Amino acid sequence: MYFILSSLLSFVCNPVFYIIVCLVLAWLVKNRIVKKVLYGVNIVLVILFTNQPFSRFVKEQWYKEYDHPLPAGKVYQYGIVLGGYSNWDWERNRVEFSEIADRLLAGIYLYKQGTVKKLVLASDGSIIENPTGQGPKGNPRGMMAFLRAMGMPEHDVILEVKARNTRENVTRTLELLGDSLRTSPSLLITSAVHMRRSLSAFQAEGLHPDYYITDTQVRIDGEGDSWMPSLQTLSEWPELLHEWIGYLVYKVKGW
Repeated sequence: MYFILSSLLSFVCNPVFYIIVCLVLAWLVKNRIVKKVLYGVNIVLVILFTNQPFSRFVKEQWYKEYDHPLPAGKVYQYGIVLGGYSNWDWERNRVEFSEIADRLLAGIYLYKQGTVKKLVLASDGSIIENPTGQGPKGNPRGMMAFLRAMGMPEHDVILEVKARNTRENVTRTLELLGDSLRTSPSLLITSAVHMRRSLSAFQAEGLHPDYYITDTQVRIDGEGDSWMPSLQTLSEWPELLHEWIGYLVYKVKGW
């Protein structure tokens, strides 16, 4: 059931799905007016979802309230890094990172700066334990060895290895750390577009961590936004649509 729902969500969160549906409907309907409307809608969808400035604006509106510096001098007992940034490559016996690896890098940086005392890695593809054999299988020991090589002391790294999604990241981390997570200052570290939904999941458990966003929209000095249609921009939309739908589901469930 979990796999079926995940697969269905991947379709719903992909703008290409809506573009194809409009094209197919326009091809099937006989009414010329409806056909023209559907083609028009399809053109608008293509223009919007491939437009970089529009995409940037929408994303920034989604996370702008979380985009500010940390309180000066504040130290956190836990820096909680949410997963999704890596998988374990069993063929080559090494970790492979995704485009949101900034989550982990930011956590290590904040630890090195003394901002967080302990780094909590909430279940990620590289560390998840999967006794059932269904879904991704990580290598916690291998990932810990990698972190040691990166200069992270093992006694200051806590691996949460059971969660399969953001909501379970919260409940499993709470099970792992217990009341210490409620009483100690903690910092949530995750991608900018993921922060709103992640905080909602933590707050549903009565937890109110500070937050540090990564993977923000970077404006390169001397380089403006391109108004040309971009397949790269189109490929970035599923992440945001996933967050919108997930956040709505959380609210419906009272999270």
